[in-house]
Order: sequence, then C-alpha cells, then structure tokens
Amino acid sequence: MKRLTRLIILLIFILGWPSFCYARDDSIDWTPEELAFMEAHPVIRLGVDPKFVPFEFFDEDGTYQGITSDYLEIISEKTGLEMVVTPGLTWTEAYEKALQGEIDMLPAVSKTPAREQNFLFSEPYYYFKRVIVVRDSTQGINSIEDLYGQTVAVQRNSSHQGYLEQYPQINLSLYDSAEAAVTAVANGTETVCVGNLATSNYIIQSTGLTNLKYVAFEAENQQGLYFAVRKDWPELIDITNKALATISKEERIAINSKWIGVDVEPNYESVYQVVMVVSGVIILIWLVSVYWILRLRREIDKRKKIQRDLESAKQEAEAANNIKSSFLARMSHEIRTPLNAITGMAYLVKKTEVTLTQKMYLDRITQSANTMLSIINDILDFSKIEAGKIELERVPFNLDLVIQDVINIVSYKIEEQRIGFKLSKDPKIPNCYFGDAKRIEQILLNLINNATKFTNAGEVSLDIRLVARESDFYHLAFTVRDSGIGMSDEQIKNLFEPFAQGDASINRRFGGTGLGLSIVKSLVEMMNGEIQVYSTVGEGSTFIVELSLEKDVEKEQEYQLQVSSLYFNDIKTLVLEKTGSNMNIIDSYLGAFGMHCELTTAPSSAINMLELENGKFSEPFDLLILDYDTPAGGGFKFIEMIQENKKILKKPKVIMLLPMMREDLFDQLDTQGVDIGIGKPIIPSVLYNGILEIFRTKALVANQEFKQEDINKDIMAHNYGILVVEDNKTNQLIAKSLLEPVGFKVWLGNDGQEGIDLFKAHRSAIDLILMDLHMPVLNGYDAAEQIRALSADIPIVAMTADVIEGVKEKCESYGIHHYISKPFDPEQFVEIISKIVSAETKSKMEPERQRADHKNEGADDAAMVLDREEGLRYMGDNPSLYESVLEAYFSENQEVSENLDLDIKNGRYQEAAQTVHKVKSSSGSIGAKQLFEIARELQKALESGAEKEIASLHPKFTAAMKQLLAAIKNG
Repeated sequence: MKRLTRLIILLIFILGWPSFCYARDDSIDWTPEELAFMEAHPVIRLGVDPKFVPFEFFDEDGTYQGITSDYLEIISEKTGLEMVVTPGLTWTEAYEKALQGEIDMLPAVSKTPAREQNFLFSEPYYYFKRVIVVRDSTQGINSIEDLYGQTVAVQRNSSHQGYLEQYPQINLSLYDSAEAAVTAVANGTETVCVGNLATSNYIIQSTGLTNLKYVAFEAENQQGLYFAVRKDWPELIDITNKALATISKEERIAINSKWIGVDVEPNYESVYQVVMVVSGVIILIWLVSVYWILRLRREIDKRKKIQRDLESAKQEAEAANNIKSSFLARMSHEIRTPLNAITGMAYLVKKTEVTLTQKMYLDRITQSANTMLSIINDILDFSKIEAGKIELERVPFNLDLVIQDVINIVSYKIEEQRIGFKLSKDPKIPNCYFGDAKRIEQILLNLINNATKFTNAGEVSLDIRLVARESDFYHLAFTVRDSGIGMSDEQIKNLFEPFAQGDASINRRFGGTGLGLSIVKSLVEMMNGEIQVYSTVGEGSTFIVELSLEKDVEKEQEYQLQVSSLYFNDIKTLVLEKTGSNMNIIDSYLGAFGMHCELTTAPSSAINMLELENGKFSEPFDLLILDYDTPAGGGFKFIEMIQENKKILKKPKVIMLLPMMREDLFDQLDTQGVDIGIGKPIIPSVLYNGILEIFRTKALVANQEFKQEDINKDIMAHNYGILVVEDNKTNQLIAKSLLEPVGFKVWLGNDGQEGIDLFKAHRSAIDLILMDLHMPVLNGYDAAEQIRALSADIPIVAMTADVIEGVKEKCESYGIHHYISKPFDPEQFVEIISKIVSAETKSKMEPERQRADHKNEGADDAAMVLDREEGLRYMGDNPSLYESVLEAYFSENQEVSENLDLDIKNGRYQEAAQTVHKVKSSSGSIGAKQLFEIARELQKALESGAEKEIASLHPKFTAAMKQLLAAIKNG
C-alpha cells in the first residue's frame, strides 16, 4: 500500500513539474534551443499600434485589447513567456524602437519586402482585405488606377503605405493612426484613404461616421497579419509558430466573432470533448495548485522588481535628458549675454572717430563673436533635431533677398581667404515662394562657409537652376562648388555624421564643431529634399541640394506685373566684363528684364563702340555696365577716359560692378561720375533695382527695403518713448546708445519692479517696452503680466538670450508679443524697434483713417477703370512721365477694339491673343486694373480656343477699353 501511495505521489510530481517550472504546454515538442531561449528571455517586449482597431488598441481603462491581444494571451499560456506592452508609444515610435532593437516583437504587422530586411516573420495568424474608403458622394473610383494623380490618406509606417509607394503616380498624405485617416475623409479634409476592411469597419461603427463607403479592389486578395521579431531571435519565431499551430479552428472563430461580429455556428461537440478532458485532469491540477501558486508569486515579485528597476532607469534617463536640455539652455543664455555686450560695444566704438586699422580690429572682434554665436546655434539646432522638436515655417519670402543675405554674411570670409565667388541664377526661376526662408538661408550658409573654409585658391560658386515644375511647385537645385582640398570616398561616408570631420588633422587645421553638414542634411530631409555630394581629392567638392518650393502666385504676379510695366526695350546697353561666364550671366538677367545688350571683354573695344554709336547711323548707348577690375587702371580711370573723350557725344549712364568687401569704392562713386555701384556677385533683383534707380527716378519693387532715413524721420516726428527694463548695465548702455541718437527718448529700469514703477510714472510718454526676462526682484514675465493689467495696448518686446523651444510661447501667454534674441545686430535692432512702434501708431490711427476712407467710397468705381495713384506709383511718382505714358497709350489703342473684333470673327485667335497680351501689359502699368483682369482672362480663353469664354469676355473687353479711353481723354 505504501509503495502504491509513493508511486501515485511520484506520478503527480512528474506530471506537475514541467508546468510549475516552465509554465508552458508540455505537449508541444520544444527543442533544447527553444527551451534555453525561453529560460533566458522570460519577458518579451511588445511594440503595439494603440489605435489599430479591432486588432490591437487600448480601451478606456488603458487595457490592451483586440484580436492580437487574445492570440498573445494564448501564446503566453502555452509558452510561459510574459508579453509586456511598452506603454505610451505611438505606432511610429514603436516601429522606430523595434528597428533600433529596443522592442522585441511587433505583434500585428503585415509583411513587406522592406520590413523583411529588418525582421523575422511568423506564419500568418489572421487575414484581412485591403479596401478604398471614400465619401458616399464620391464617384469614379473603382480601382487602384483611379487613384493616379490624387492624394491618398494612409497610416504612417503601415503596410498600406509600403504598398502605395509602389505607385509613384499616387501622392500620399500620412497620418499617425488609421482612425485619423478615415476621419479626414469623412470631414472632407481628404478625398480618399486606403486601409483594411476590419479596421475601417470598426472605426466607422464606433465613431458613427455614416457618410462613407468601401470600394473593394483586386490589389491582393488577402493580406496576412504576422508576428514580427527582431532578426537575432530566430528561436522566438519557431516558438511562436509552434504555439500558433496548437490554436484550434474553434478558438480562432471565437476570437474573430468576439471582435468582428461575424455570426458563425460553433461546433459544440468539440467543446464538450474539451470540457470532459479538462474535467478529467482538474483534480490533478488542484493537487499541485498550492505549490504552483507559491512559485508563481515569487516569480511575479521578481518580475515586479525588474519592472520597477526598468521604470527607475527610464526616469533616470529622462532626468538626464532634461538636465542636458537645461544645461544647453543655460549655457546659451550665459554666453549670449556677454556676446551681446561685445558686438554692441564694438558697433558703438565704430560709430566714433577710429582709424582704418582700429576699424579692422573692431570688424575682427565682431566676426569672431558671430563665429562663436554660430557654433552655439549649431549645438542648439542639433539638440532640437535630435529631440525631434524643430519646426519649419511656411511664410512668403523672396529668394533673391535670401541670396543677398547669404552673400552679405559670407563675403567677409571669402575676402579673408582671397578667393573668388561666382553666383548664377536661372532667370526663369520665380522670386516669390512659400517656405522657411531662415532655414534655406542656414543651409546655404553652412554649405558656402564649408566650401570657403577648405578652399585656399580658386573660387567658390553658387548656382541655382530649375530642375522641374509641377503646377505651382518648383523643384530647384542649389549647387555649391569649390576648388578646395576635396574629399576621399571614406570621408564622404562619414560626412553627415554629427561631430565628425574628415580626420583629426582637418579639425586641427580648420576648426569647427562638425555639426554644420549634419544639420544641413536634417533640414533638407525635413523639407522633403535631397542632398548629394561629389568630390575628388585635390580638385574640390560639389554639393547639390534639391528642394521643392511652392510659388507665391499673388506676390509673383505683382512682381512680374511691375517688370512688364517698364519700357526697358528702348534702353541700349553695353556690358564690359572680362570674365565670359559673368558676361553671360549679366546678359541672361538683362534678357529677363526685356533688355537687349552688346557685350565685350576689351576696354578698347568698348571705347570704339561708344564712339561709333554717335547718333548719326545708330542710336548711342544709354547704359554702360562696367566691371571695376576689367580696365587695366581700374574702373574709375576708364570712366574718366569716357568723360574726356569728345568723340563720345552722348555719355551713357554707368552701373559699376565692384569687388566684394571694397566699401571704400562705394564712397567714391559720386565723385567719379558713376550713377550706381553694385557689389559682386550680381543678384538679379539688385541689378534690376539699379536700372530702375537710374531710369525711373525712384526704385519701386515688390520687396523694397525699409530705409533707415525714413525710420529716423518718423522717429523724430513722433518723439517716441522707450522703456528699457534690463539688469545688465552694459546692455542698458548699448540699448540707450543705439536708441537715443536716432531720436528715441529712453527710460532705464534695473529690474521688473522698477520697470512697472517707471511705466506708471511715464505711461503717457512711453510707446514701447524692451523687457529682459531674467532679472532680480521681479522677472520679466511677471512684470509684463502686471503691465498688461495696466495697459492692453502697449507693445512689449522680449530682449533675451533664451532661444530654447517654448520661450516664445511663454512670452505670448504673458502678453509679450514681440521677441529679439541676444546678441542682436545693432542696426537691425533699431530697425525692428522702429517698425514695431510705427506699426502700433498706425493701428491706433486706423479708425480715423477708415472714417476718411468711408467718405471716398464713391471714387472706387472710377479707380477700377483707371487707378491714377497706382499708375503714378509704377512711374516712380513722376507726374510728367505718367501723363506722357497715358498719351501714348491713348493714341496706340484707338483701333485695338476694331482690330480685335475682326481677328475673333475670322477665327484668328492666336493673333487676337497677341493683341490682348500687349494691352494687358501696358494696362497694368498705368493702373487700369479692370481692363487688366479682363484681358488676362480673355488671353487665356483665346490661347486655348475656348469659344464660349471668348464670346462672354470679348464684349466686356470692348466696354472696358471704351471706358478707359474715355477716362484718359477726360483727365
């Protein structure tokens, strides 16, 4: 009997031992390698899509639910592995962590060729159908081909994104979740989205979206759902497949019915069999349950400790990252404050009487301070990029002004290296775009500064070309070439790595942080652009940046209207330039302005041409564009020869192209008989302005710069008062020394409380407050909040060295709506303050101006026919020139309506379009807005042969022309 009892106990022990030891199904044939793996890796980290309903998601209580969750629960029971969901991640973040090896398994993914390069995949455990989701009212979408040319909403990093990327004819709009993509279609933000049927149906039913429908298409009959595992864990794939193989058909149907809601008749007979088997072993399980529970409790405690340790490590890492960000912010603030004093005091000293040598020393101080500032900015930008917190703006900007700013900054370094610089820009490229001008400027500055640093002889060039155009989007290539030291293939591989340079010797010889090109690559990729590098050791390097920029149609039309309104065809021009490439560039720019010119590289040839064109046989030259370095004795001596040459009966106007960093030559222009001086390299808009300045009295362009003289006059006229609240005495001195000489009255406060007291005492005389943010007694934020309680209108400008993310938003919340970063450029500082004060003053005067405008509303109709004020502005505010242009317009267009009528009746639409085009250009230049708009639409209709539109617009054109000629005749 005792022997029988011992045998039963031993049998129970043998049957129970695998369960409580491994907590896995012993009926599965595990290999030794698989058992060893499960012992070594009891916890599997999961990365899930929190909104991939009904497959996986988190419910209102934060519990992980769905089809995949149920499969994971079964696998966990059969293997004894603990499946732990990594919390707080979006699908994009989970996917990235899986790529980096920080997550072991993605439990609900589809298989794509790209993913197979990074993960191992299990057998599929679920199949779903891919569908197109559109609104009920949408027609004409029945297949994948119908999506060509359209923008399709799709979840980011999903298999649907990978599938659609096989069709370059389809544009993608990426969303962080499937629910966001479907909702965007429902509310009209998007036209169509692609997803799987189960998820889309679940979203539509749970959110009550009733205006959507599905379109099935034969892309792939069925899409499988897989478990994806890191590449170095093949054992886990085998374990998962074996566990999946043990899941019965009935269990799969039950899971599907639970979440998809499909009615399926279950096979209760098999369920009964399972119940009987379970009942048979329940007594055995009960016998070992106590011991099993004790072992499990100890294991759970152990794992909880591991979880606490992981949470603690995570918190420590986040704390370390916060300390790093705080350190960078404090370091930036502490360095920027003395830099502001250095640049400000150097600027003030330059305003005094200093020798040329002293001025050179001061320029070196300013340049060194700016270099240090650029290093700080690079470190901060890299930190923002690394944290994913950098954002791009979308604002209108002028490309020529960006190029001009870049050249102004790099010219000092180029002159210091004593190398050449060449700029070429395709005249067909528009000037006005939407985008982040500051980041584009930063990209070009980094590339050109880098090229200059490694070039000891030769030249650096910037070439801007049009690659392609798609509607209003222009694909531009910015090419920076140099003739410097070049790079090897090995150096190019590491070129865009942060803090990396070609080798240690480069860092010692040339300096730098090694962050510039890393930042450039990140910014280019954020703009959906591309950067390419080509280099040969000893011969130089070429960097090509391709960006897609959206044209600012309205601003560009205004700019082109002004260009077309100028009568430059009659200006006979001679260009004297020794370099053939520069000569061709000037020729292309002048051609874009509608001008024709003659070119020569020899000064003697230029003299002969000026002598021969004396008015007897041909018209003399109106304009001479002269490179200063081309004549042997210099440009001024050549101009003197022209002035003394009696054979040249009519002396042309002169535009002289001056070398970089030769400010002394600009001072001599007036005394040497030169009308306009332009610094090289030549920027199209600057050359354009120069010609306007000579032949139109006053240059008026779409992006006219704010003149300092106008600022000073406005300040003197209004006697503006500025309250400076700043605890740093040096910064107080700089601000006061900059503001008082141009006419501002200045009060100084040492802290926030003094600032409030001064504002209360001089409230009526103070027009603007400059506020430092970090001060003793009371900081700038609290001071601004208290001042806002006293006045809602007074402009408050933050003047701070804080440039970290969130400062501007915090300023806005405290009523500080303007922001100046230290260190600031002294001249720009005065200009910004002046613009803010002037704008505030004008806004206060606006109600009075509106009342005055209300009285003049009766003149609006007449202005639509002929806006004399606008036309006069196009003529440089020259009344006599405007009247002569009106007379010429009146005489030239007497028979236009009659001739146009004959061309249209006879079907000569192209000739009619040319006639209307001429009228459109000249009408815009005199201020005939109504006729200009009608002519523009009629020209389009004529060029396309749209007879219905022609029949509608032709009478309107005739009537508008009649009204305009009558208005000109009546004065």
